[in-house]
Amino acid sequence: MTQPHSDMDQVNPEQLNTTPVTWLKHLIVSVIILFIAFSVVGAMFASKPEARKFGNRPPPSVGVETTKMQPTDYKVWVDSYGVAEPLTQTQLVSDVNARVISVSPQIRAGASFQKGDVLIQLDPRDFEIEVKVAESAVADADFNYKQEVAQAALAEKDWNIRPGNPEARSLALREPQVAAALAGLKAAEARLARAKLNLERTEIRAPFTGKVLRQMVDLGQVVSPSQAIAEIYATETIEVRLPVKAQDLDNLTIPPAESINDPTYLGDRPQVIVEAELGRNTFQWKGELVRSEGAFDTNTRMLYVVARINDPFIATQERPALRVGQFLRAKIEGKQLNDVFVIPRRAVSQDNSIAIAEEGMLRKRKIQPLWTDADTVVVAVKNDDNTISSDDTLILTPTANLVDGTRVKSLSEQPSKQGLAVAENKNAADAKAAKGTSTTGQSTASPSAN
Repeated sequence: MTQPHSDMDQVNPEQLNTTPVTWLKHLIVSVIILFIAFSVVGAMFASKPEARKFGNRPPPSVGVETTKMQPTDYKVWVDSYGVAEPLTQTQLVSDVNARVISVSPQIRAGASFQKGDVLIQLDPRDFEIEVKVAESAVADADFNYKQEVAQAALAEKDWNIRPGNPEARSLALREPQVAAALAGLKAAEARLARAKLNLERTEIRAPFTGKVLRQMVDLGQVVSPSQAIAEIYATETIEVRLPVKAQDLDNLTIPPAESINDPTYLGDRPQVIVEAELGRNTFQWKGELVRSEGAFDTNTRMLYVVARINDPFIATQERPALRVGQFLRAKIEGKQLNDVFVIPRRAVSQDNSIAIAEEGMLRKRKIQPLWTDADTVVVAVKNDDNTISSDDTLILTPTANLVDGTRVKSLSEQPSKQGLAVAENKNAADAKAAKGTSTTGQSTASPSAN
């Protein structure tokens, strides 16, 4: 039986002989590529720059700005802010029902007025009539009273001539009629006084010296009792509510509220300096701390203290007048801290540590601040840790990236760049001059040798 031929039976013998030769070529090419790659990597490592070695010399020192720690006294000033508010602010209201017949220019918004100035004039005619009617009623009541008094006098004479029953004496002497006439007279006089008062109320006057915040009525308008005429405020004094953090209260002396009207307490209140920016200029006003509010603000967890500024609306050559609603920055005078170190804020790290230069080495010390603000940190000279003293040299340069033990050198002890350049130029010139002298000496000696 005939077997089928496979593909292997059809392979050319010459092809079988060339297969090992092709594999050998691939191997040689791979070896050459690997050799070239290793050569390139070796050349790269061979050309790597060597690290600079200082040998036995110490590493260079870091230049820092330093200062000596000096104990001093420090006055605390607490920063705050607030809005100018008038001490007295109220609404003028009408007490009678009438038509506005005259409006003073002083009641326009922003206008100033003096105590007693007539700001609004109401129609007085109805009230003048009521006064005349009341005067007539008083005259009638007075006549009746006098008539009863005269009749009582005649009755008393008759009683004295012919005395009667003692129990009827009061009626006989017309005492009830006299009392009724007197009561009628007093009632008529009271109605007259009320009519005159209503007539006076047709002139709405300023209760104090101040300025108008808002006008609410105008000419020809009919106003009713208790209707607001204008909103006004006094210009004698303003107050500023200043929020203070709880941790800052220990450094403030807040006077008690009852001391506001105590003349013996004047002068002992902390000073408050407020300032405002108008255009490119900053102006200041001085006041005093008078009280604190009774509770902490539930939203901010801060306590509001109140500063009072007298005569703030009087402009001077140094500053303009304050305005109600103006935003103010404030500095509140606090307690004085005695025998403390005052450290610039930039010299203190976020973890409340400072750097001290000790025998050319940086040493970090922890501190417990008594007071901090944006510019300074205050530390007690006598502290529990005793980490710093007046003999220490404080490093002012920020050292957050420097580790403890870093070699440092004060910039005041290091020569400036200009000084170094001058020194290098001088050394180079000296070396050149020395070399020139040596060459001249050799040239002079050669002929004599010959």
